[in-house]
Amino acid sequence: MSPAFRQPWLLLLLVPGAWATLRGHYRWGIPGSRPPGAWSRAWAALLPVLVMALLVLAAAGPEARTLVPGAAPVVDFALVLDGSSSMKALDDGQESRWNAARRLIRRFIALRPYDRFALVVFSAHPVTLSPLTADHARLWTVLEHLRIESPDDGTAIGSALMTAVRRLQDSPARSRVILLLTDGAQNRGRVLPMEAAAEARRQGIRIYAVTLGGARESLYPLDGGGFAWLKVATDPATLQRIAELTGGVAFAADDPAGLARGLAAVDHLETSTLPVDPPREGRPLAPWLLMAAGLLALPLALDLARKRGRPRPPWLEVP
Repeated sequence: MSPAFRQPWLLLLLVPGAWATLRGHYRWGIPGSRPPGAWSRAWAALLPVLVMALLVLAAAGPEARTLVPGAAPVVDFALVLDGSSSMKALDDGQESRWNAARRLIRRFIALRPYDRFALVVFSAHPVTLSPLTADHARLWTVLEHLRIESPDDGTAIGSALMTAVRRLQDSPARSRVILLLTDGAQNRGRVLPMEAAAEARRQGIRIYAVTLGGARESLYPLDGGGFAWLKVATDPATLQRIAELTGGVAFAADDPAGLARGLAAVDHLETSTLPVDPPREGRPLAPWLLMAAGLLALPLALDLARKRGRPRPPWLEVP
């Protein structure tokens, strides 16, 4: 446990405060008589100084800071989520890939309270919905209200990965990770997935790739109502090469349960501790200082109330 102040500059008031209180004419004792002994006279002179010092210390915001138990595994993530129309498919017949991905990403974020996240959503073109941030509540809100509404459909995996690399390239963290979730193969964009992976490798960024959906057909909701069976062409081989090139891992998720297992595996793999200041908890000490100042000021207040209206004694003029 170590002491600290939220406004340490207020401690400078101790010097003028001590000077003002020591030069004051207050003396402890009944008018017409001095305090009986040297100790009483010293206490009477120093008591206002102590009260002033306690008030200044309380204003400076003192707190006792202790280390939070355990280390804080801090990683910077770029979440790259496929927003193409095929993500509406229902692999388990109940929940779409899109809803399952957003739900499980929110849980993934909640399990890593010390990490920062950027969010990139793509179809034919990538869009950065959030730069790197530790504001997890804002990310949850963005994911909650996110919809598949792109008029230009497609799957530009390479461009999305390159955008994620740009979001992470200035990060000071030594552990930087792109988490890619897609159910399709590259069919749009000018950047090839392997080109983006090569750039990620040069930047020291790992890519974890999760392929949503599988070889079988899935239910797909139709605009006019009802469902149709649809099979989306995936490219797990390319995602595997992307992950291996950057030191990451590729996962296959045939349904929401498989996606949950893949994200849990990523959470388990990314636990390296970075050289950052360990988190501390601060317990405010100002209430205790204010209580002490009040107790010390009580006899001063009683003494002043007793002296009110009485003439100043002659000995008060003696230095």
